[in-house]
Amino acid sequence: MRTPKLLAAIAAISLFTAACSEETPGNKVDGTTTTVAKAVVDCQTAESVVACAPDDSTIDKLLPAKATKATGAPIRIGTINQDTGPLAAFPELTSADQMAIDFINTELNGVDGRPLELITCDTQGSPDISQSCAQQMVTKKVVAVIGGIDIWGTGIQTLVDNGIPLVGGIPVSFDSVRGETVFQFSAGTWGAAVGMAQYAMDTLKAKKIAVIHAEFPPITDAGKLVEKAIIAHGGTPAMITVPIIGGDMAQALNQAAATDPDAVLALTADTGCVPTMKTAKQIDLKVPLMVTGACAAPKIIDSVGDAAEGIIFNLESDLTPNNPDSVLYRAAANRYGPKYKYEAQSAGTLSFKSTMILYGIMRNIGGDKVTPEAILAGFRAAKNEPGFSGHPFTCDGKQFPGYPAMCSPQQTLGQLKDGAIQQVTPWLDIAAWLKQ
Repeated sequence: MRTPKLLAAIAAISLFTAACSEETPGNKVDGTTTTVAKAVVDCQTAESVVACAPDDSTIDKLLPAKATKATGAPIRIGTINQDTGPLAAFPELTSADQMAIDFINTELNGVDGRPLELITCDTQGSPDISQSCAQQMVTKKVVAVIGGIDIWGTGIQTLVDNGIPLVGGIPVSFDSVRGETVFQFSAGTWGAAVGMAQYAMDTLKAKKIAVIHAEFPPITDAGKLVEKAIIAHGGTPAMITVPIIGGDMAQALNQAAATDPDAVLALTADTGCVPTMKTAKQIDLKVPLMVTGACAAPKIIDSVGDAAEGIIFNLESDLTPNNPDSVLYRAAANRYGPKYKYEAQSAGTLSFKSTMILYGIMRNIGGDKVTPEAILAGFRAAKNEPGFSGHPFTCDGKQFPGYPAMCSPQQTLGQLKDGAIQQVTPWLDIAAWLKQ
């Protein structure tokens, strides 16, 4: 039976994926089109990803001279994700983990010759199964768990109690951003909201800002955070809430426009993206509209046509042309993704990122010394470490006050112009801005 509580939680997922965005071959920075797509085509003819890997990726030092398959004793890691569910499913995150690990085991010699064995667990959108998944990871004696999307996060405390690291994914619950053994490389809705406000006030010189958000505890918390920040920087926020079930984004945007704002922030994604952008076009909204990166998905942009023109998105990625990490990711996805029915332009980018960051920590430890304790120590000691396809990370619990699991909360923003997303900011240090 779909209880009101379950319906509310599943509906919230569309807002929780706020930080997800994918780099596409048509992306531009300063008007220059990337050549990522061409690099992937060239790589298709190579004997391996390693053979055609670009120089200077963040994992360049981990690449062997030639593709080498791991054949030693396996190291178990896990992933907890909502692969199926009554109203929403995100199997692409697990597929990204599987694809990344296949690449690691087939070409990178695993961890010093030891392949990674992935234990998967599908929460099915159930808080009870979420808890069961965590217990399974304890029983299977995994050395770490790669995060996915777990709306409830009820199993995270079990991982914490057993000293098992939870690495990355998309943070959607309080435990996922505050757990003592959790390390995040996305700032979720919290980071999206603050990054948008920072850009609106510092660059666009906005003073009156309307913020649309859903009534669900973590999202409400993000709303309160950005409301406080706007006030602290001399602005006037207009907070507009929508029900988590059946929220009318068109009505909310009309309410926002009625406040005569200088900018509008809509903390929405998935089903809320289309009505938000279409309504802005219909009412001829004259001020900048900012939405979450999930709304930049190609299928959404295509469905709204010119209504997406000029929209600003949070990205959490660097769109620099020929970014080596982007080229390497797409090469790996092109070669290993089809086996898992994985599409490169998906929220799985964050799962791949998390897996590669975890892999780097494990390589630093050494194959015969990898333990949960050693991985925890490795992350806790990380200071300004390169983050695959992202900002350098530091996991000292101090990067984003109140959310100690966030290792790299920094944001970037992009704007759709002439059918392509152009990066409009460098990395924004939102934590520093909050302290000003």
